[in-house]
Amino acid sequence: MSCRCVACCCVVLVLSCAETSAVGCEEDAVELLQDSHHEKGFLFLEAYPNQYVAQRLHTGQSVQIDGNLNETVWEEVPFTDSAFKDIAQPRFPSYVLPSQYATQVKVRWDAEYLYVGAFIGEPWVETGFVRGSNPSLTSSNPIYNSNVPYYDNDFEVFVDVAGSNHWYKEFEMNFNNATYDVLWRVPDGGLGSTGVPCCAITDSSCKRYCQNSSWPPFGGTWSMVPHMKTATARADTAHGWATKGWTVEMAFPLRPKDGIGGLLSAGHGASLGEKFDPSHGAKYWLVDFSRAEHPFFTSNSSLFGQLCPSIQASQPTLLGSDQWSCYWEWVWQPVGGHRYMHNPDTFGFLQFAQERGEALCGNVEWPARYVLAQIYQAEIAYVQTWGNYTENLWTLLRGYCTLDNGCSAQSLSKVGSIYSHIFNLKIQVDASATTCVRYAVNGSGTNYTGGPCFVASVEIVWPKWTRLHSQVKGSIREDRLLEMDVSGGAECLPM
Repeated sequence: MSCRCVACCCVVLVLSCAETSAVGCEEDAVELLQDSHHEKGFLFLEAYPNQYVAQRLHTGQSVQIDGNLNETVWEEVPFTDSAFKDIAQPRFPSYVLPSQYATQVKVRWDAEYLYVGAFIGEPWVETGFVRGSNPSLTSSNPIYNSNVPYYDNDFEVFVDVAGSNHWYKEFEMNFNNATYDVLWRVPDGGLGSTGVPCCAITDSSCKRYCQNSSWPPFGGTWSMVPHMKTATARADTAHGWATKGWTVEMAFPLRPKDGIGGLLSAGHGASLGEKFDPSHGAKYWLVDFSRAEHPFFTSNSSLFGQLCPSIQASQPTLLGSDQWSCYWEWVWQPVGGHRYMHNPDTFGFLQFAQERGEALCGNVEWPARYVLAQIYQAEIAYVQTWGNYTENLWTLLRGYCTLDNGCSAQSLSKVGSIYSHIFNLKIQVDASATTCVRYAVNGSGTNYTGGPCFVASVEIVWPKWTRLHSQVKGSIREDRLLEMDVSGGAECLPM
């Protein structure tokens, strides 16, 4: 195999061919050469997530939480303009979501609350089994532990205030206005998506690292109820909607109050810093919106094994029979090849507008965030195979960075070759560490800590043509803590 090079990039492409022969280097080299003449390629705009500009309420405005979206506060702002897609869309790119299930979302905010309104297209509205709010949810369906809204058709909101993958919030509600809100310590795992491992709940000798703070074994005390306000209403074509369905409204408190949680909550009653509060100038949060849709409802669990596989045979985006029953997950922002929502670094951006008419501003953190998220996925796949991490980017590209784990080998190959002068990338491994998160190797052992550790860091050197002066640095480590540092002024990414 040989590389055909031009003078400006011959050396680095020869290196990439020598190091990445297992990832189809000859074809990649030609594409890299072509991409070197596309000056915006290093921004990875083809992967830039959906972004919504949330308008602040004007002085004197308020939101009446009754489930209806026909108030001025909603009518004066647009819906999301990106159609919801199946969460498995990256695996099945030709899949088209039926129009009668279209979903649209609006967001507003003020100093106290984040307001979300949504229309959920539904040919028929199932009232569902679940009622109440956590930690006192109930269900008339006896299957498994089915007293949470995602056992019904539901609408969900995910919010990572700090953009760090840590202390993110999950919210669910069904048509009955049953609500479930969760404070996650670190990303959960499921449906082939690797979560951050932690000690078994019954293991008193091991540090309790993970935390679902709404679930009884983890304490079961955190919720935004009763300060959180939610409501639902029916929507039909007679009231101006294109299809039938239901609407939701919710007001999430921003800050903890009187011991009750808010979106700025961290663990153990603590709050995230003021720099993440939009009232103090925070520009972006990571958010996603989704809905779970079931092909049938039953209280007979034996039917899952019969009906789910037969439906999945003709509709492969159906998430198969498991502890949640079979269902489709339709999302505002697909999560990069994963089929599980708990991947915060793949969410879309919520931009907080302080003034009316503020335009969309691309997040200058994006290229660094994107690269670090890819590195994490490849390193975790590598450690689960070999029991250790690697500092060699090209080693990670030999089968450890794939669509299945939400990683783009093509992107990382460019970072290590034609974009190496833009991304100052370093990977540091501490093989002797004993106090960090440890992942199971080849499927043996689960939920434990101990090491080894890694930290990947990146600093962007902006090309002169961008006229960007912000200093953008970031890092990610094995517990998926992603931290960003931006200094030098507020700027927008050239989109």
